Amino acid sequence: MLLEDQVNEYVNQNKPIKLHLGCGSRYLDGYINVDGEYLVSDPNVTIHDITKPFPVQDNKVDEILTVHVLEHLHRNMLLPMFKEWHRILRPGGFAAVEWPDLLKMCKEVVKDPSCMWSEDKKVLKRTVSGIYGDSVRYPDPVMLHKWGYSEESMSRLFKSAGFSRVEIQINHHAKSHIDSRVVAFK
Repeated sequence: MLLEDQVNEYVNQNKPIKLHLGCGSRYLDGYINVDGEYLVSDPNVTIHDITKPFPVQDNKVDEILTVHVLEHLHRNMLLPMFKEWHRILRPGGFAAVEWPDLLKMCKEVVKDPSCMWSEDKKVLKRTVSGIYGDSVRYPDPVMLHKWGYSEESMSRLFKSAGFSRVEIQINHHAKSHIDSRVVAFK
């Protein structure tokens, strides 16, 4: 189903419009789970390139969520994408993003430089693999990390996109203690 059709269906059913962008194979109940063309054969996923304009009217969406997605995008894509999210969010709506925090990972590396040659998957996840992406587990180059963000840098991006309030919150979907969560309100 097309994203525009799903949004209209939710509107007609008086359901809140919640978009889970970059869902992969993790589907969240109550959300429209959205990802790219590589999941076109998955009936649980609505296909849309999240870096492109959304076929959604202004002020229609209640919530946008991404978990471990933004680090896979080139940094020049984020500000235009956040401006588009701002456009489609209703007043009072919000965007919540979670990602592996580059500043936290760097602190882990400084605290224990031996992590750079560790075989411990948990150590690698919160350090080197968190920074670059895990090319062993995910060999597709699209899964490599293209940029890193801290809570402050993510907050600044949202403010630059026009969001009125930004909060640093505790993660809801954390994969490790180096993850961060920022919620931006329209």
